[in-house]
Amino acid sequence: MDILFITHRFPHPPNRGDSIRSFHFLERFSRMGNLHLATLYDEEPSVESHRVLNELCAGVLACRWGQHRKWIKAGMALLSGRTMTEGLFFNRKFRAGLKKLVSEKKFDRIVVFCSSMFQYLDVLTGTINEKTPVIVDLVDVDSQKWFDYSSQSRGWKKYVFQIEGKRLRRLERWIGAECSALLAVTPEEIALYRDFAGEEVLSRLHSAAVPNGVDTKYFDPQAPELSEISEFPERLVFVGALDYRANVEGVEWFVRNVFPELRRDFPNCEFDIVGSRPVPLLKHFSETIPGINLAASVPDVRPYLKRASVVIVPLQVARGLQNKVLEACAMARPVIASDCAAEGIQNRTAEDFLVCRTATEWKSALSFLLQNPEVREKYAGNGRKMIEKYYAWAAQLDRLESLVRDIPEGNGISNTHSNSNQPQFND
Repeated sequence: MDILFITHRFPHPPNRGDSIRSFHFLERFSRMGNLHLATLYDEEPSVESHRVLNELCAGVLACRWGQHRKWIKAGMALLSGRTMTEGLFFNRKFRAGLKKLVSEKKFDRIVVFCSSMFQYLDVLTGTINEKTPVIVDLVDVDSQKWFDYSSQSRGWKKYVFQIEGKRLRRLERWIGAECSALLAVTPEEIALYRDFAGEEVLSRLHSAAVPNGVDTKYFDPQAPELSEISEFPERLVFVGALDYRANVEGVEWFVRNVFPELRRDFPNCEFDIVGSRPVPLLKHFSETIPGINLAASVPDVRPYLKRASVVIVPLQVARGLQNKVLEACAMARPVIASDCAAEGIQNRTAEDFLVCRTATEWKSALSFLLQNPEVREKYAGNGRKMIEKYYAWAAQLDRLESLVRDIPEGNGISNTHSNSNQPQFND
């Protein structure tokens, strides 16, 4: 089987939510036959990353997406009646390379990762791949995330976020009408999509949930390279991409609403914020607030997770299934997550990790865990067992492979997909 996999971010290293999922998908596709990858990147990938992908793929089309002008293109897209998200990820060179590829090579399946990349599929029209089955992985229903942002914002941001949500929802409906199959990360995201997709879309569209998993061999507290690392007393840890709005706002909420009072009760309590590309606000927190430490662009997050007395995931807006919760549980660490961060994890009980909503609940739960090491140990062990039983990658990828193989032949995108509706951007 020849597969073309199109994704909006370079899928290596798999160190953030979207690249973790896309890399594991890519690995499985490479075992199914000849895989071609078409991807954008914002920073030049390392030699090692290029080597890994070249070994897995028969061909790689990779273009830099022009990060220095991304908000100009987002604004142009907004003014043209499209989504900012499409503008952010539009690249003329990438489109030309993709057009050449699909004109010269026949694929059995085309898999598109995230709604932002569906804009490129107009290049299939009139080519040998016009009838190739297209599977789109929305991952999350992003329109709802923007509606959630809007509900928590004021002024012009509220208005812009509402527009983006409405336009993304329109795009998501269109994707369902055009593609052969649609995937998302949880049954809840699929149910949300089906609520607004409309009967005409649902009558022909195959949709399914393919949850994320965890590499339980890598995220293993017993790994030999981690043998000398032990828990630090009264140490809280958050791990995530530190330029991602939901992560930044979640950490800010925790720092302003929970940490000061917790620090008064536990003067030695430390909070480690771990991740790549920290925004200035998080740097400011680490420089001005005692007890807050920033670890940016670390090569391995596992030592920080293993040192944690408690891993916290205080997101105030979240969609889908949070890898950061799964990975912390896999590392046998007690976890407290917000209700929206925990929502996508179906196979859990109240004994696997704690869920808190209000600042008062967070303070109470953290105080209880920090004072009771035996309770922390219980949650740590239960969380690891949950991951081993339900969230290892192998089972999720077996499901993915069956779905991709079972799509009927000749069920490609609609002939109504026209480049004339796509505004042009200059890189």
